[in-house]
Amino acid sequence: MFEHPPFRRCPRCKGESFGTLSVGGNSVTKRCKECRYSHSEALPATEKRVIYLDQFAVSELYKTKAKKRRPGAPHEQFWQDCYSLGNLAYLRQQVIFPASNLHSDETIVWHSPEELRLAHEMFSGETSFERTDAIATRQEWEFAKAFLKGGTRPTLSTDVDQIILGTRNAWLPIYHISVNANYSMFAPGLRQDKAIAEASLKHLADGWVSARPTFDDLLKHELSSYGSAMRQALREQITKTQAAFASNDPTSVLDMRFGLISRYRELTELFARNGVPAKDAFKEVLRFLDWPENQHQPAHRIFAYLFAALGWRISSGQRPEMNASILNDFSAISTYAPYVDAMFVDKQCASLLRQGRLRDELGLKARIFSLSSPQEFLDYLKDLGDSATEDIRVLAHELYDAEA
Repeated sequence: MFEHPPFRRCPRCKGESFGTLSVGGNSVTKRCKECRYSHSEALPATEKRVIYLDQFAVSELYKTKAKKRRPGAPHEQFWQDCYSLGNLAYLRQQVIFPASNLHSDETIVWHSPEELRLAHEMFSGETSFERTDAIATRQEWEFAKAFLKGGTRPTLSTDVDQIILGTRNAWLPIYHISVNANYSMFAPGLRQDKAIAEASLKHLADGWVSARPTFDDLLKHELSSYGSAMRQALREQITKTQAAFASNDPTSVLDMRFGLISRYRELTELFARNGVPAKDAFKEVLRFLDWPENQHQPAHRIFAYLFAALGWRISSGQRPEMNASILNDFSAISTYAPYVDAMFVDKQCASLLRQGRLRDELGLKARIFSLSSPQEFLDYLKDLGDSATEDIRVLAHELYDAEA
């Protein structure tokens, strides 16, 4: 009952009943539905590209697949073509679209979170990105080790497999197991964080309009603010944690975050293991945070450029819509762009990245796509699907009913 067609002649009983039982890693297991004989067959090696889709793209593709897009909604043909070409390249084992913790946070406050989460899981190739804060922490850790050695900043690898949970080049399973967890209890806290962030952004924008800083002014400030920003964030987290414990309010305790506290506790332990007296270790960590070389940490550097470009546009008279989602977009780009092959982001972010300084000085590995140039992304997806070898195309058709 678990065998899938097409059925071929069974090596043992000779009946036309030898079908596909399962796919995993780089092999497929075949079994006869009559005599139960089974064996595994090797599958060709793959080299899958990795694409980050922003939450807007994920929701549009979900609505396209589920036929829930409003008829005549903007870019209807693009999203239909995007889903068709992306799915074909995906089934032909040429690409994956991993899920991100940034998606998870935004999905929690969406009107149909479980459906949207499952839709993205089905496009992820059983993988996900490592948490953005964990990637930034690893970069910081490497810079801290260089600081302890008294040397210059380290050279970091941009191998995408470093930031992928799961096996990028495994063949897609024919079954997907999903845990239908309910995260709605966290929605109020996330909405509150979003409201606070939007208020802060609007306050910043007003300041940029009044002071009219140049791009260089903003970039210098953002790049040099690593230590002060981290210390402020750590103070705020400690204060909130202490207040939550003191309140005896279960809701407050559920909303507590220990990320930065744990991050700098572990960094303090690293310093202590490397010869810094235990009583001085945390002070030395704080001194490290002000190390000028930290401006070259990839996640911090890219975010600083994006923020400076946004501020410069506003100070020059433009006033784009300011909402908290742009901070998620900036986090995604600054974290993933050095590693992934491509990203589909919103038009505003794509436009910022086309600015001369960002384009020339950041040297991002990822190709950036948006609705500003939809055909370019469709062509990219088509090229990926077309790049599959003939044997992979045949197997994709047999195993997943992909177009031959």
